[in-house]
Amino acid sequence: SSGINAEYGGDNHASWEHLRMSIPMLLSLNVAGYPFVGADVGGFFGNPSAELLTRWYQAAVFQPFLRGHAHIDTKRREPWLFGEETTGHIRDALVLRYQLLPYLYTLFYEASVDNSPVMRPLWYEFPADPKLHDNQREFLVGPALLSSPVLESGESTHYVTLPGDEVWYNYHTHTQHQPTSSLNLLVKMSSMPLFIRGGSVIATKNRLRRSSELMASDPYTLIVAVSSTGEAVGRLYNDDTKTFEYQRGKMMYREFTLRNGALTNRGLAGTFDSPAIERIVLLGVDKASATVDGRPLTVSYEKSKRVLTIKKPGVTASDDWTILLE
Repeated sequence: SSGINAEYGGDNHASWEHLRMSIPMLLSLNVAGYPFVGADVGGFFGNPSAELLTRWYQAAVFQPFLRGHAHIDTKRREPWLFGEETTGHIRDALVLRYQLLPYLYTLFYEASVDNSPVMRPLWYEFPADPKLHDNQREFLVGPALLSSPVLESGESTHYVTLPGDEVWYNYHTHTQHQPTSSLNLLVKMSSMPLFIRGGSVIATKNRLRRSSELMASDPYTLIVAVSSTGEAVGRLYNDDTKTFEYQRGKMMYREFTLRNGALTNRGLAGTFDSPAIERIVLLGVDKASATVDGRPLTVSYEKSKRVLTIKKPGVTASDDWTILLE
């Protein structure tokens, strides 16, 4: 096999134990140079309950290779066969997966260049903390996102480790958290604990389509999670997703940097026209206005959470520009 192939973790079972086991298994494969890996969602053998299938999808949407797969003699397990509530929870998880595809695609490009893992154990980014070495229930998606899936039946109180010395933000609510080894969360069946690391910039696409191919021309939303020093950095890759023309430079690899109140987009490699940026969401800022080339931008500011949203800034992902926060 090869590091570029899609690999699955073998014929697993529809059990909570195998859901938990899937995380260290996939982490081990990623750090060993096999980034495109996943486990059969819901288990290959056996019949998952609605709760187990929901929790498995909620964990698996943040893993590199997402696949529902089962033995021919198991019961059918399309989400809608488990009722409207379960269907809704699984749909929400899959929608989030599609929204994060620009970030995931960037991670896969970087993995193809330097073999960096897409799915990372906490110690990979924070090697100096020995308490993280045996954490096998949480994982990082690239350097910026931390997933802490619910892995126990009937769980209502969930503990999250937020490592390092930088702030973290709840991806869903934008609430800011300080680093801790025991963040206590109340969880429901709809809960997918996900946090974005302070100092990160990620690109998403938020329009709901029937396939990723239909999202190709959709605009980006940038999420800028500002560090305690007021800075952030992140990268975005794009190409035609179909040919090998990217090897001849027909691609886009860009870097977004926030420093001294200026959010800048600059090219790192390639030339490829990419969609516009329709929204920029900055977390943890005290600025309430923004301009580009001296032109005031339309913004909204949520003071209680220190969240600034820039709407339709009139810039693209593939051009150089600088937005000033004021």
